[in-house]
Order: sequence, then structure tokens, then C-alpha cells
Amino acid sequence: MNARRFAGYLCVGLGFALILLLGYGVIDPIGGLPKGAASMRDVLIGLMPSVLLALGAFVIGLWLLKGGSNKGGAKK
Repeated sequence: MNARRFAGYLCVGLGFALILLLGYGVIDPIGGLPKGAASMRDVLIGLMPSVLLALGAFVIGLWLLKGGSNKGGAKK
């Protein structure tokens, strides 16, 4: 296993862990929930930065596991 695959698995695991910890309420959202949120929309907007961070880590992990982009025509 090379460093790229290891980093990919690490990022995918980190993405899953962040979502689970947010879901169980172990960690608070980065943006903080608005005080006295009147609707579910306000709550979801408050959760957006944390969820996007976890989703970004997951997607970067998948990209690292896939092997990156090969658009230049270079052979591996």
C-alpha cells in the first residue's frame, strides 16, 4: 500500500467519522446553530459548514483511492 492509498482510506474514514459524530451530537457544528431557530431550514443552514467539510474529506479520499485524474493522456 502506497502513501496515496493510505491517505485516501484515511480521508474516507475521517468523512464517515465526522458525519457519525455530528449525528450523535458528540461534536458541535462549526457554524453553530442559530439561537431560537424558527424552522428546520435554519437548522440545516447552521449544519451546512460541518457537513460540507465531512463531505469534502470523503470526496478527496475517493479521488485519492481512484488514482487522480488522467486527462493529459499520460500513461501510468
